[in-house]
Amino acid sequence: MAGTSAANVAVGKPDLAVSGGVLVAPIGTTRPTTIAGPIDPAYLSVGYVSTDGVTETSERSTEEIRAWGGQKIRTVQTEFGTTLALTLIESRNAEALKFVFGDDNVDTSTAGEIVVKRNEKTLPYVQLLVSMLDGENSSHLDVGRAQVTEVGDVTYVDGEAISYELTISCDPDDNGDTLVERKASDEAPEVP
Repeated sequence: MAGTSAANVAVGKPDLAVSGGVLVAPIGTTRPTTIAGPIDPAYLSVGYVSTDGVTETSERSTEEIRAWGGQKIRTVQTEFGTTLALTLIESRNAEALKFVFGDDNVDTSTAGEIVVKRNEKTLPYVQLLVSMLDGENSSHLDVGRAQVTEVGDVTYVDGEAISYELTISCDPDDNGDTLVERKASDEAPEVP
């Protein structure tokens, strides 16, 4: 029986040696297979995330089946989905802007200028990696099919960073997983 240990308590601090915490790559990029393994160079940083960090939400809807007379006899799952929420705060980072508005809507061809178009084009799917490091406690969230599905209001005001509040849908990958979380562990692997 395993006991308790303060070493098992980790915080979600970004791994700044890897990125501002969030990396994005085109679909089909080689995904990491271990927490300590290499990260494909196609994964690019989208810059700093606000102090609110990254919030993961998994929603699972169920429905009760009842027999005549009202007795509950079974509960079935009817829906499941995972989303991530975060706020990007580097409004002059081309990679961040491409993630928020789509590659086709960000033009960096003129020196010293980034042009960002807003339109109704559906944002593309990408792969997403959220890399965290808290001392020896490293972890990452690996999403094989991520899509920005909501961008909050963008406020231009003196004294605050121009930021992009995002909701990201994590759709199932080829294995049916919406998100894979890997964590460093001191425990020996289980022997089958």
